[in-house]
Amino acid sequence: MKHLQKPGVQMALLAVVLMIAAGAFFLTKQPAPPVNAPPKEDRKGNPVTTETLALDDKKVTLEENRTARIGTDQQVERFVVPAKKPPPPSLINMGGSGKKKDEAPPPYPRLVHITNTTPPEFKPSEPEFFAPRGMLFKAALVLTVDSSSLETPVLALVTEDVYWNGRLIVPAGTQVHAQASKGRVRDRMEITGTYTFVWADGREYNINCVALDHVRLSDGSYGITDGSAGIRGQIIQNDQYAELKILVAEALQGIMNNQQDQFQTVYGLVPQNNSRNAALGGGSQAASAYSGLLTKKLEADLDFVRVAAGTQFYIFTKDVFEPDLASVAGLRQGGKAASSWQLAEETYQRAQAQAASASDGAAKTAETTRQAEEQRRTAERAARVSSLVSPAAATTTSTSSSSSTTP
Repeated sequence: MKHLQKPGVQMALLAVVLMIAAGAFFLTKQPAPPVNAPPKEDRKGNPVTTETLALDDKKVTLEENRTARIGTDQQVERFVVPAKKPPPPSLINMGGSGKKKDEAPPPYPRLVHITNTTPPEFKPSEPEFFAPRGMLFKAALVLTVDSSSLETPVLALVTEDVYWNGRLIVPAGTQVHAQASKGRVRDRMEITGTYTFVWADGREYNINCVALDHVRLSDGSYGITDGSAGIRGQIIQNDQYAELKILVAEALQGIMNNQQDQFQTVYGLVPQNNSRNAALGGGSQAASAYSGLLTKKLEADLDFVRVAAGTQFYIFTKDVFEPDLASVAGLRQGGKAASSWQLAEETYQRAQAQAASASDGAAKTAETTRQAEEQRRTAERAARVSSLVSPAAATTTSTSSSSSTTP
């Protein structure tokens, strides 16, 4: 044990262990001999010759069993390789790219030309951003409107935001343009027809609406005429004594006619021809003319309705309100009150008309081509007939000339 505790002995033992480990590692890295390898020497120590593999040179078909000979002529072993199943007929003549070479392509279906003379029906689509008919927009006049002239412009502003299904349809401050339609009706002005809404950015939208009266009481309730047709105004009379003047003129005319001197004739009473009757007749005619003039003025502008600026009213929509159709100068609607499905239907009808005109033009071109071809064939036939007839005529002419020269 004392010797084992010496450093030199321990180093020698470590070297021996390392050598043994290296030898074992080297032996494990050597390739193992094959299991079926033939022995190199027999029991007597004589070398053993290895047998070679002899294969029969034989050509077989695809369906036959293929055999192989193994070993020498003295010892031949045969094993049978099972034949593979023949591939389907569709894959026999397949190339490397997977395409058929010899198989004919499938027949194409017969081409059928279908002429549909009835165009498909137009199906309108529902708008996505809209407000239904019958919406009430609160507005107020910016300009004073008189019923004496139907050309008076109606300019108003929307006073409250209008929402539908939580979406803003028309913001407050949007301008509204319209025009008086029938003028005065009692103490109202009727404003119905096309209304133009003008947004702050200049976009315009046209829709059919009608103006309704708006009566809000001091206690917050609404008057009995709230929502009635027309905008309530004030009746203005330029001459409040016009009716009295007409009555006086008619009375004077009757008095002057009755004060004339008359005499009895076979034809009845006839005014006498004197200066008094002439004066009374002239006054009667003047009174009649003055009465007629006042009557015409009274019907025209002596009595009209005036709606002051700032008057509040309702705008009742008669069509579906579609803000998406708003455009600069109203170009998308063509400057008229039209819905999205109406515009789509007009586009569809124009396309159908263009298609019909194109088909008519193609038919006319085909007919013209056919007539030209027929004329060409007729000319060719006439030329052939004339070419066949000309030699015979020439022969007849030569025969007659020769007979005439014979003595």
